[in-house]
Amino acid sequence: MDVDQLDVAYIAIGAKQALDKSGAPYAKVPFQGELGYVQACIDQAELLTRAWRACSEVFPGVWCYEVAEPFGVAFGKHLLAGGGPESAQSILNGVLASAMATTPV
Repeated sequence: MDVDQLDVAYIAIGAKQALDKSGAPYAKVPFQGELGYVQACIDQAELLTRAWRACSEVFPGVWCYEVAEPFGVAFGKHLLAGGGPESAQSILNGVLASAMATTPV
């Protein structure tokens, strides 16, 4: 499946924000440091692509700003807390629900 490269970029931006705010030394980050951590986050881009295809007709906002970046932050925090990829869908569902509820039509 082709993923939107802007989704990849904005997931990475959000993940980096979460990492910077965590204060964790990069050498202590799970997934063999910063590169592995960011890769673990952007590996979820296909999940966002499927979600976009399912709701693109009704999503009223800017996907990258309102879904991809916040997903990167939330999923990044989850990974930094020791969580794994099995929670990606539920994290995305929460981000998407929030974006749909707060985005003006």
